[in-house]
Amino acid sequence: MARTPLLALGAALLAAGGAAAVWSVGQAKPGTNLESLKKVAAIIDGEVKQRRAEAATRAESTAIQRPLRAAIGTDAATLEDQEANNDFGLLAPAAGETLELGQTQGGRYARLLLRPRGGAPTKFPGQEGSKLELGASAMVSEIHRIDPLDDRMREAGYVGYLAVTRELSLAAAEAELARLRVPARLVHGDGALAVGAAPAASAQLTDLPIPSEEGLVLQVAAVAAVPRPVGPLAGGAAAAVVGLVLLVLGLGRRPGAARPGEPAARGTGGLAAGTPAPGQSPTILSGPAPGDSVAGLAPGLVIGRWEVIRRLGAGGMADVHLARSRGEAGFEKLVALKVMHPFLARNARAVEHFLDEARLAAQIVHANVAQIHDLGKIGEDYVIVMEYIDGANLDCLLTAARAAGRPVPIAVALGILRRICDGLTAAHRALASDGTPLHIVHRDVKSGNVLVSRQGAVKLVDFGIAKAAQQAHVTVAGETKGTPSMMAPEQRVGDVVDARADVYSTAAVGYELVTGAAVNLDLAALAHLGVAGWPHLPPPTSLRPQLPAELDDILLRAMAFEREARPPDCAALELLIEQVAKRHHLECSDKDIARWAQAELAALLPGEAPPAPASAAPGPSHDRW
Repeated sequence: MARTPLLALGAALLAAGGAAAVWSVGQAKPGTNLESLKKVAAIIDGEVKQRRAEAATRAESTAIQRPLRAAIGTDAATLEDQEANNDFGLLAPAAGETLELGQTQGGRYARLLLRPRGGAPTKFPGQEGSKLELGASAMVSEIHRIDPLDDRMREAGYVGYLAVTRELSLAAAEAELARLRVPARLVHGDGALAVGAAPAASAQLTDLPIPSEEGLVLQVAAVAAVPRPVGPLAGGAAAAVVGLVLLVLGLGRRPGAARPGEPAARGTGGLAAGTPAPGQSPTILSGPAPGDSVAGLAPGLVIGRWEVIRRLGAGGMADVHLARSRGEAGFEKLVALKVMHPFLARNARAVEHFLDEARLAAQIVHANVAQIHDLGKIGEDYVIVMEYIDGANLDCLLTAARAAGRPVPIAVALGILRRICDGLTAAHRALASDGTPLHIVHRDVKSGNVLVSRQGAVKLVDFGIAKAAQQAHVTVAGETKGTPSMMAPEQRVGDVVDARADVYSTAAVGYELVTGAAVNLDLAALAHLGVAGWPHLPPPTSLRPQLPAELDDILLRAMAFEREARPPDCAALELLIEQVAKRHHLECSDKDIARWAQAELAALLPGEAPPAPASAAPGPSHDRW
């Protein structure tokens, strides 16, 4: 047979047979089984838990903020004006989040702020607890009560609420249902929402409950299996085989063989041009190569998307550098790069402590806790990317004030102490992604781990030795970590600690703030004095008679030797301080703290120019971050 007819007939048979086989395969539809659909319900259940935990953490940590409490009893126009003047900026929503602040009185409710503007308000204003709504999307809400700061508002019956709403992402469930070819919808009360393809009105539905939300079910339409048509499949396959044979005969050689006199094809075993050969490392687009170190970062060095500006300071575990993060359309943001010391990176336990800091702090979203933006490894170095605080740590400010004989204004001291308590309360009450409490205890609260910005923000840092119930790294029993001079007795001897250990250390910082005197409560150094009279410190009013007398009992009781004698947590300690501040008219705003911090920084860093904007050349280096 001539070569051309063979080729034509073979190609026709191959095409026709292949089309028949493909058609028959496409007619088959696998049936669904209940276990596969239960996995889809489990995906949705996990999403509900995660978004609810995020909303609960956000609501609980935000609702206790003093500006929100002070807002209850006012009106929406006043708050809009305060927000325009940067006096009220707590309600900045994250992506996919809606925040609503409102108040109720005598059965009536009023919405004060809704962010983002134009967002969907909650259908449950003032109703505390967890809620779920199905509409154009699925949303979970956490509604938290806010007690007014003003006694007169409380007496008038005003109660505030903060509703935090987060949209559920159903993309993973929709993808799985599409793979199974199963129409489905979520049903809750009177609401329904299609998940992927909507079931037909006549479809027979099976209910799969979502355990984390009572009354929420995934209704699925079961699909029966459709077998493949055997005849077309077999005939198509046979025709394709005959066509392939005819093509080979027509070509006159084996597929892939070289024609006589033609050299064998050159290449890399089928790899596309430019594809790395086996064992070859992919190109590193930015940052140091593996094996290099970034510990000695020089200004101007670009690591990933961060450009180093200058070194800010150093601690026992890491160096800290100021850097700018670059984004699209000229976006720039200052960040702090915390780079672990190279010699510690070879110590597995030290690495775990460093990673624990980022893992734990990243789960605490609060205005008084420095935020973690990223965690990773660049070359051989571990790096935490965190919020940059333009100011100084409290220890530097107190040391400068003490040396110059300038006591911290009482209102400012109490204001800083209360904000430390608020940040620790958020840590103590933080939740894991599944909604379970983390029970975080900082364990190293001291003035050096409190940052005060030029704008008056007070931020807790350094959760490197914090402990949590679900922590990957667990301290060895009897191991003591922290700062002995500020450490609770039970922590000093390696005993199990809880939130009351942070209460103790916070009170020690508070003693330094209000008196100006340095504190050293190292149990080992003071063992010869015994427990009687602990904490072996003179009453604050004996060092500063202008202080409210109640502070003597509050601070010394919070530093009691036996943990049972202390306030149960930092929220209780903050409430005691708040009552003193209100009774003696010692309320303090961020602006008050900013004025004090800027004055101390000016004395600490004489002749310093104002901080340069992100686009300007870096200014002088200071030991702060």
